[in-house]
Amino acid sequence: MAFSLESILGLSLGILAYISLYLGKGIQKYAIEGYKDRGKYSGKGKNTGIWIFGTLLTSAYMFIQWIALFFAPINLIAPIEGLGLIVLVAFSYYILKESISKFQMGGIALIIIGTILITLLSSNPSDVTFSTLNVELFILISLVIIIIEIIILLATKYYKLKAIGLIFGLIAGTFMAFQTVSKRITAIPNTLLSTVFIIITIIMALLTLLITQYAFTKAKANLIVPCSTSSSIILAVLIGLVSLNEQFNIFQFIGIALLILGIILLTGFSSESKKNNTLDI
Repeated sequence: MAFSLESILGLSLGILAYISLYLGKGIQKYAIEGYKDRGKYSGKGKNTGIWIFGTLLTSAYMFIQWIALFFAPINLIAPIEGLGLIVLVAFSYYILKESISKFQMGGIALIIIGTILITLLSSNPSDVTFSTLNVELFILISLVIIIIEIIILLATKYYKLKAIGLIFGLIAGTFMAFQTVSKRITAIPNTLLSTVFIIITIIMALLTLLITQYAFTKAKANLIVPCSTSSSIILAVLIGLVSLNEQFNIFQFIGIALLILGIILLTGFSSESKKNNTLDI
Protein backbone atom coordinates (compact mmCIF):
# COMPACT_ATOMS: atom_id res chain seq x y z
CA MET A 1 0.00 0.00 0.00
CA ALA A 2 1.01 3.65 -0.34
CA PHE A 3 1.32 4.89 3.21
CA SER A 4 -0.04 8.35 3.99
CA LEU A 5 2.03 10.71 6.11
CA GLU A 6 -0.45 10.18 8.96
CA SER A 7 -0.11 6.39 8.77
CA ILE A 8 3.69 6.59 8.76
CA LEU A 9 3.61 8.89 11.79
CA GLY A 10 1.14 6.62 13.59
CA LEU A 11 3.19 3.51 12.80
CA SER A 12 6.40 5.18 13.98
CA LEU A 13 4.78 6.28 17.24
CA GLY A 14 3.28 2.82 17.69
CA ILE A 15 6.70 1.19 17.38
CA LEU A 16 8.11 3.74 19.84
CA ALA A 17 5.24 3.01 22.27
CA TYR A 18 5.83 -0.74 22.35
CA ILE A 19 9.61 -0.29 22.58
CA SER A 20 8.99 1.96 25.59
CA LEU A 21 6.64 -0.61 27.16
CA TYR A 22 8.85 -3.67 26.82
CA LEU A 23 12.15 -1.89 27.43
CA GLY A 24 10.59 -0.54 30.61
CA LYS A 25 9.63 -4.07 31.62
CA GLY A 26 13.20 -5.22 31.00
CA ILE A 27 14.58 -2.40 33.14
CA GLN A 28 12.10 -3.22 35.92
CA LYS A 29 13.25 -6.81 35.78
CA TYR A 30 16.89 -5.70 35.92
CA ALA A 31 16.13 -3.72 39.09
CA ILE A 32 14.23 -6.63 40.67
CA GLU A 33 17.14 -8.95 39.97
CA GLY A 34 19.34 -6.37 41.68
CA TYR A 35 17.35 -6.70 44.88
CA LYS A 36 17.82 -10.46 44.73
CA ASP A 37 21.57 -10.36 44.05
CA ARG A 38 23.24 -7.43 45.81
CA GLY A 39 26.67 -8.75 44.85
CA LYS A 40 25.95 -8.37 41.16
CA TYR A 41 24.11 -5.06 41.25
CA SER A 42 25.07 -2.17 43.51
CA GLY A 43 22.85 -0.67 46.16
CA LYS A 44 19.19 -0.70 47.13
CA GLY A 45 18.75 2.99 46.34
CA LYS A 46 20.21 2.58 42.87
CA ASN A 47 17.96 -0.38 42.15
CA THR A 48 14.93 1.61 43.28
CA GLY A 49 15.85 4.44 40.92
CA ILE A 50 16.30 1.98 38.05
CA TRP A 51 12.90 0.42 38.78
CA ILE A 52 11.25 3.86 38.83
CA PHE A 53 12.84 4.68 35.47
CA GLY A 54 11.50 1.41 34.04
CA THR A 55 8.07 2.19 35.43
CA LEU A 56 8.11 5.63 33.80
CA LEU A 57 8.90 4.00 30.45
CA THR A 58 6.04 1.51 30.79
CA SER A 59 3.71 4.36 31.77
CA ALA A 60 4.82 6.48 28.80
CA TYR A 61 3.65 3.67 26.51
CA MET A 62 -0.01 4.40 27.26
CA PHE A 63 0.21 8.00 26.06
CA ILE A 64 2.51 7.37 23.06
CA GLN A 65 0.24 4.59 21.79
CA TRP A 66 -2.76 6.84 22.38
CA ILE A 67 -1.28 9.52 20.11
CA ALA A 68 -0.36 6.86 17.52
CA LEU A 69 -4.00 5.75 17.32
CA PHE A 70 -5.01 9.27 16.32
CA PHE A 71 -3.05 8.79 13.10
CA ALA A 72 -3.32 5.09 12.23
CA PRO A 73 -5.96 2.33 12.46
CA ILE A 74 -6.01 -0.32 15.18
CA ASN A 75 -5.07 -3.18 12.88
CA LEU A 76 -1.89 -1.30 11.96
CA ILE A 77 -0.89 -0.37 15.52
CA ALA A 78 -1.96 -3.31 17.73
CA PRO A 79 -0.04 -6.10 15.89
CA ILE A 80 3.32 -4.35 16.23
CA GLU A 81 3.25 -5.17 19.94
CA GLY A 82 5.15 -8.29 18.90
CA LEU A 83 8.14 -6.10 17.99
CA GLY A 84 8.23 -4.91 21.59
CA LEU A 85 8.76 -8.49 22.73
CA ILE A 86 11.80 -8.72 20.42
CA VAL A 87 13.22 -5.62 22.12
CA LEU A 88 12.70 -7.26 25.51
CA VAL A 89 14.46 -10.46 24.40
CA ALA A 90 17.39 -8.40 23.06
CA PHE A 91 17.57 -6.52 26.38
CA SER A 92 17.50 -9.78 28.31
CA TYR A 93 20.25 -11.23 26.11
CA TYR A 94 22.65 -8.28 26.19
CA ILE A 95 21.95 -6.82 29.64
CA LEU A 96 20.58 -9.68 31.73
CA LYS A 97 22.83 -12.23 29.97
CA GLU A 98 19.99 -14.65 29.29
CA SER A 99 20.42 -17.13 26.45
CA ILE A 100 18.30 -17.17 23.30
CA SER A 101 17.08 -20.57 22.12
CA LYS A 102 16.58 -21.71 18.53
CA PHE A 103 12.82 -21.62 19.15
CA GLN A 104 13.09 -17.97 20.16
CA MET A 105 15.09 -17.14 17.04
CA GLY A 106 12.35 -18.77 14.99
CA GLY A 107 9.77 -16.78 16.94
CA ILE A 108 11.59 -13.54 16.18
CA ALA A 109 11.62 -14.38 12.46
CA LEU A 110 7.88 -15.16 12.47
CA ILE A 111 7.04 -11.95 14.32
CA ILE A 112 9.00 -9.88 11.82
CA ILE A 113 7.42 -11.61 8.81
CA GLY A 114 3.93 -11.37 10.32
CA THR A 115 4.36 -7.69 11.16
CA ILE A 116 5.59 -6.91 7.64
CA LEU A 117 2.58 -8.66 6.10
CA ILE A 118 0.14 -6.83 8.37
CA THR A 119 1.59 -3.35 7.91
CA LEU A 120 2.52 -3.39 4.22
CA LEU A 121 -0.85 -4.78 3.14
CA SER A 122 -3.02 -2.48 5.28
CA SER A 123 -5.60 -0.59 3.24
CA ASN A 124 -7.34 1.44 5.96
CA PRO A 125 -7.56 5.24 5.94
CA SER A 126 -5.64 6.99 8.71
CA ASP A 127 -8.64 8.99 9.93
CA VAL A 128 -11.67 7.68 11.79
CA THR A 129 -15.12 9.29 11.71
CA PHE A 130 -18.32 9.07 13.68
CA SER A 131 -20.07 7.45 10.71
CA THR A 132 -17.71 4.45 10.83
CA LEU A 133 -18.32 3.82 14.53
CA ASN A 134 -20.92 1.32 15.71
CA VAL A 135 -21.12 1.95 19.47
CA GLU A 136 -23.89 -0.63 20.02
CA LEU A 137 -21.82 -3.37 18.37
CA PHE A 138 -18.74 -2.34 20.35
CA ILE A 139 -20.66 -2.62 23.63
CA LEU A 140 -22.32 -5.88 22.59
CA ILE A 141 -19.15 -7.69 21.53
CA SER A 142 -17.30 -6.40 24.62
CA LEU A 143 -20.03 -7.72 26.93
CA VAL A 144 -20.12 -11.08 25.13
CA ILE A 145 -16.35 -11.47 25.44
CA ILE A 146 -16.37 -10.52 29.13
CA ILE A 147 -19.27 -12.89 29.91
CA ILE A 148 -17.57 -15.78 28.12
CA GLU A 149 -14.32 -15.17 29.98
CA ILE A 150 -16.11 -14.91 33.33
CA ILE A 151 -17.86 -18.23 32.67
CA ILE A 152 -14.53 -19.86 31.77
CA LEU A 153 -12.92 -18.34 34.88
CA LEU A 154 -15.70 -19.57 37.19
CA ALA A 155 -15.57 -23.04 35.66
CA THR A 156 -11.80 -23.10 36.08
CA LYS A 157 -12.07 -22.11 39.75
CA TYR A 158 -14.95 -24.53 40.39
CA TYR A 159 -13.09 -27.50 38.96
CA LYS A 160 -9.80 -26.26 40.49
CA LEU A 161 -7.95 -26.39 37.20
CA LYS A 162 -4.35 -25.20 37.03
CA ALA A 163 -5.06 -22.98 34.04
CA ILE A 164 -6.48 -20.13 36.14
CA GLY A 165 -3.33 -18.05 35.67
CA LEU A 166 -3.63 -18.37 31.91
CA ILE A 167 -7.27 -17.31 32.06
CA PHE A 168 -6.31 -14.17 33.96
CA GLY A 169 -3.66 -13.59 31.30
CA LEU A 170 -6.32 -13.75 28.60
CA ILE A 171 -8.54 -11.37 30.59
CA ALA A 172 -5.65 -8.91 31.01
CA GLY A 173 -5.08 -8.99 27.24
CA THR A 174 -8.81 -8.44 26.70
CA PHE A 175 -8.79 -5.24 28.72
CA MET A 176 -5.65 -4.16 26.89
CA ALA A 177 -7.60 -4.61 23.63
CA PHE A 178 -10.54 -2.59 25.01
CA GLN A 179 -8.04 0.10 25.99
CA THR A 180 -6.59 0.19 22.47
CA VAL A 181 -9.99 0.45 20.78
CA SER A 182 -11.16 3.11 23.23
CA LYS A 183 -8.07 5.21 22.46
CA ARG A 184 -8.85 4.97 18.74
CA ILE A 185 -12.44 6.10 19.33
CA THR A 186 -11.22 9.22 21.17
CA ALA A 187 -9.72 10.32 17.83
CA ILE A 188 -13.26 10.87 16.49
CA PRO A 189 -14.03 14.62 16.47
CA ASN A 190 -16.92 14.49 18.94
CA THR A 191 -16.41 16.15 22.33
CA LEU A 192 -18.92 14.11 24.33
CA LEU A 193 -17.88 10.80 22.75
CA SER A 194 -14.18 11.54 23.25
CA THR A 195 -14.72 12.45 26.90
CA VAL A 196 -16.63 9.24 27.59
CA PHE A 197 -13.99 7.06 25.94
CA ILE A 198 -11.11 8.89 27.63
CA ILE A 199 -12.66 7.82 30.95
CA ILE A 200 -13.17 4.28 29.61
CA THR A 201 -9.53 4.17 28.46
CA ILE A 202 -8.25 5.13 31.91
CA ILE A 203 -10.47 2.51 33.57
CA MET A 204 -9.34 -0.17 31.11
CA ALA A 205 -5.68 0.76 31.68
CA LEU A 206 -6.06 0.37 35.46
CA LEU A 207 -7.86 -2.96 35.07
CA THR A 208 -5.16 -4.21 32.69
CA LEU A 209 -2.44 -3.34 35.20
CA LEU A 210 -4.22 -4.91 38.19
CA ILE A 211 -5.26 -8.10 36.41
CA THR A 212 -1.81 -8.58 34.87
CA GLN A 213 -0.10 -8.30 38.24
CA TYR A 214 -2.60 -10.73 39.78
CA ALA A 215 -2.07 -13.14 36.90
CA PHE A 216 1.67 -13.19 37.66
CA THR A 217 0.85 -14.48 41.16
CA LYS A 218 -0.96 -17.45 39.63
CA ALA A 219 1.39 -18.59 36.86
CA LYS A 220 4.85 -18.01 35.41
CA ALA A 221 5.39 -15.03 33.18
CA ASN A 222 6.42 -17.17 30.20
CA LEU A 223 2.87 -18.58 30.25
CA ILE A 224 1.04 -15.33 31.01
CA VAL A 225 2.76 -13.16 28.38
CA PRO A 226 1.80 -15.12 25.22
CA CYS A 227 -1.81 -15.41 26.42
CA SER A 228 -2.07 -11.73 27.26
CA THR A 229 -0.27 -10.39 24.18
CA SER A 230 -2.06 -12.71 21.77
CA SER A 231 -5.54 -11.93 23.09
CA SER A 232 -4.69 -8.22 23.11
CA ILE A 233 -3.71 -8.23 19.42
CA ILE A 234 -6.46 -10.55 18.17
CA LEU A 235 -9.33 -8.90 20.06
CA ALA A 236 -8.18 -5.35 19.24
CA VAL A 237 -8.13 -6.22 15.53
CA LEU A 238 -11.47 -8.08 15.75
CA ILE A 239 -13.26 -5.26 17.58
CA GLY A 240 -11.78 -2.73 15.17
CA LEU A 241 -13.18 -4.75 12.26
CA VAL A 242 -16.72 -4.98 13.62
CA SER A 243 -17.15 -1.68 15.45
CA LEU A 244 -15.01 0.74 13.42
CA ASN A 245 -15.49 -0.84 10.00
CA GLU A 246 -11.76 -1.39 9.52
CA GLN A 247 -10.67 -3.66 6.68
CA PHE A 248 -8.49 -6.76 6.87
CA ASN A 249 -7.46 -9.02 4.00
CA ILE A 250 -6.46 -12.70 3.92
CA PHE A 251 -2.73 -11.96 3.84
CA GLN A 252 -3.04 -9.85 6.98
CA PHE A 253 -4.87 -12.72 8.71
CA ILE A 254 -1.93 -14.94 7.74
CA GLY A 255 0.34 -12.26 9.22
CA ILE A 256 -1.64 -12.34 12.49
CA ALA A 257 -1.34 -16.15 12.63
CA LEU A 258 2.45 -15.97 12.10
CA LEU A 259 2.67 -13.20 14.70
CA ILE A 260 0.82 -15.18 17.37
CA LEU A 261 2.88 -18.32 16.67
CA GLY A 262 6.03 -16.21 16.94
CA ILE A 263 4.91 -14.78 20.28
CA ILE A 264 4.31 -18.29 21.64
CA LEU A 265 7.75 -19.46 20.50
CA LEU A 266 9.45 -16.30 21.74
CA THR A 267 7.96 -16.31 25.24
CA GLY A 268 7.18 -19.97 25.82
CA PHE A 269 10.71 -21.16 25.09
CA SER A 270 12.67 -18.49 26.92
CA SER A 271 15.17 -19.23 29.65
CA GLU A 272 12.45 -18.20 32.11
CA SER A 273 10.52 -21.35 31.23
CA LYS A 274 13.26 -23.34 32.92
CA LYS A 275 12.94 -21.44 36.17
CA ASN A 276 10.17 -21.51 38.72
CA ASN A 277 9.47 -17.80 39.14
CA THR A 278 6.82 -15.21 38.31
CA LEU A 279 8.95 -12.30 37.14
CA ASP A 280 7.44 -10.22 34.36
CA ILE A 281 9.17 -10.89 31.05
